[in-house]
Amino acid sequence: MEFHIGQHWIVNILGLNVHMDTLITLWITMAIIIFFALLAVGNLKLIPSKLQAIFENIVTIFSSLTKGMGEEGKRHTPILIALFLFIITGNLIGQVPWKILNFIPAFRLSHGELASPTNDINVTAALAIIVLVYYIVSGVRLKGIGYFKHYFQPVWFMTPFNMLEDIVRPLTLALRLFANILAGEILIMVLGGLIASLLSPEAVNSFCQNTLGGILPSSWVYNIGLFLGSLLPLPIMFFELFVAFIQALVFTLLTSAYIQGAVSKH
Repeated sequence: MEFHIGQHWIVNILGLNVHMDTLITLWITMAIIIFFALLAVGNLKLIPSKLQAIFENIVTIFSSLTKGMGEEGKRHTPILIALFLFIITGNLIGQVPWKILNFIPAFRLSHGELASPTNDINVTAALAIIVLVYYIVSGVRLKGIGYFKHYFQPVWFMTPFNMLEDIVRPLTLALRLFANILAGEILIMVLGGLIASLLSPEAVNSFCQNTLGGILPSSWVYNIGLFLGSLLPLPIMFFELFVAFIQALVFTLLTSAYIQGAVSKH
């Protein structure tokens, strides 16, 4: 059985090669977030509904991350919330069984498949670059040209290394998120392929003849084996839900730390 890793449905738009499958899941991710956000704030009440209470708790949690920045921290809470919600939703999109759409000709992709947008290095790199530009601009806005003095500290010949740090930060953010989400989806795909190869009709017929001696019809054994085999990826899928949350949280916490370092007085 062949596995094609990293294939995308590529469409040329205005001279640019666009990963259309990633773009579709990006739109779906943004639509989900906007829908629930509008639903939560559309009818605000003094005694909040369950959805309003969830979003209020999210705002409270991420507001606490910026308390160390004082009044300046309130300015940066929205981007932390936006990053977390986007990444967690994008990570979870990959757990949806998109392959079912392959049975519908109108939704069948010629190349690639729908998966988490965060398993595309272009998406995670774009998020990391946004973070880099944001905290540098925040530092310059607060400190002016004096923000760049830290490049020459503690001594002037450390300047290249201090500048390199600003390049490595987004690189590590992008690679960590991309690698963890892609590895999880590959593992689930490999387990699914293993089940399909082990539970082929030929293998089941051979098993029935050699072990059961025809006690049960081969079709029964095949269906029972297919059902039990389909449960094999479930532990990995549940673990991926945990990883999806942890990676979104780590990305957001590191972003908060980088912003705090850029706007701090010392």
